[in-house]
Amino acid sequence: MFKKNLPYLVITLLIGLLIGCSSSNPLADKAKSNIEKQDYQAALDAAKQAIDKYPNDPLGYYYKAVALGDMADQLDDPSKSQDLYKQMNDAFDQASALADSMKEKPKELNRIDAVKNVLWQSEHNRAVNLATDDSLKNAVKNPMKKSVLHLENATIIQPDSSLSWNVLAQVASMDKDFKKAADAKTHYINMVQDTTVKPKDYMQLASYYYQMDNQQKVLETFEKAQKQYPNNEDIVSNLADAYNRVGKPDKAISTVEKLVEQNPENPQYHLVLGTQIYQKALVYNDSLSSNSDKIMQLQQKLNKASGSQKKQLQSQIDKLENENEQLHSEVNNLTDRAEKELKTTLKYRPKSDKAYNTLGIMYQNKAKAMFDKRNRTKDNQKAAQYDKEGKKMLREAMNYYENAAKIKPDNKSYWRSLFSIYTALGMDKKAQEAMKKAGMN
Repeated sequence: MFKKNLPYLVITLLIGLLIGCSSSNPLADKAKSNIEKQDYQAALDAAKQAIDKYPNDPLGYYYKAVALGDMADQLDDPSKSQDLYKQMNDAFDQASALADSMKEKPKELNRIDAVKNVLWQSEHNRAVNLATDDSLKNAVKNPMKKSVLHLENATIIQPDSSLSWNVLAQVASMDKDFKKAADAKTHYINMVQDTTVKPKDYMQLASYYYQMDNQQKVLETFEKAQKQYPNNEDIVSNLADAYNRVGKPDKAISTVEKLVEQNPENPQYHLVLGTQIYQKALVYNDSLSSNSDKIMQLQQKLNKASGSQKKQLQSQIDKLENENEQLHSEVNNLTDRAEKELKTTLKYRPKSDKAYNTLGIMYQNKAKAMFDKRNRTKDNQKAAQYDKEGKKMLREAMNYYENAAKIKPDNKSYWRSLFSIYTALGMDKKAQEAMKKAGMN
């Protein structure tokens, strides 16, 4: 991706060779002579005089462009070069337009692309060096911002350079300018052929939008990516997550279900599907918990109420309890479906720590639901039964977490989950060991 530096002396010599031979326009010749002497302001002045005296001769515009390009390349501050490069392009365009109407086109104009390419290499390489050379980065203030400016100059000089647009996206991201990164990456994707765009390009673009918290753009990016790479696991998984973040859980699930249908023995598809289904269950579970809290608050008010107020409060409680019955049924249904998919994952991929961990989370949440019932009931016998069932589910969660930790013993989150389970079950010695492995003080 990165090109080696073209030393400035070489750039100067190349441009000197490229600017052309003597002509019948003495002012153009004067501009050329001053460029060779590296007196670019004098060259620019002579070129402007040539344009005034010989307005139909493209050489005045040609040497004006060359002088402007050299002046821009000489500047240490790349932000001051941008306008000069734009003026250079305009002058080259004017020179080409005039030459098109001539029977015999000046040979100098055949060198426009070569001149621009030398300047493009200079700006592009300066940018790459600032972004990758540690010693240079340490010697320059705000090296990434300066690198971005050099890359912007490169894209002004050569707007069709996909390489510079792609590197600009990466460097802007390193500079935490995610909007500029997204714009540059979008430009890159739009300008190259579909066969050139890889899944990682879409992943990068989506990550820039994610950093900007533009979830709709994240979704649009992955939808476009899936059309080009319909079976790519990373893209489909991220697309499903994107649907969830914009409040479309059913779309997330159906997206992965299609992949499972096409390839039922792919463990990754079952893992993603199980995870997506369970995420939907958690959304319903949050609503269920919120309703339960409201019911408890209303019951406290009910104990002190009388008459019409008591009747109104009871009506609100009944409504919430009916809603919770439906939510509870939906949560159980989704949880069962998720568990089935995760266990299918383990069938085809026995060492999937992620599947074990998600199953652990699932049973830990089931246990919490039981303990919540225990805490809410006034029936001691029911409370004891709920407690027993909750602890049984905690032990199930413990087994799943332990399997996950065996597969990935360095994953501290698994040990933190185990610490929580061991503590709740009164397994103090194991809790101490898990606490150490989790890196907890």
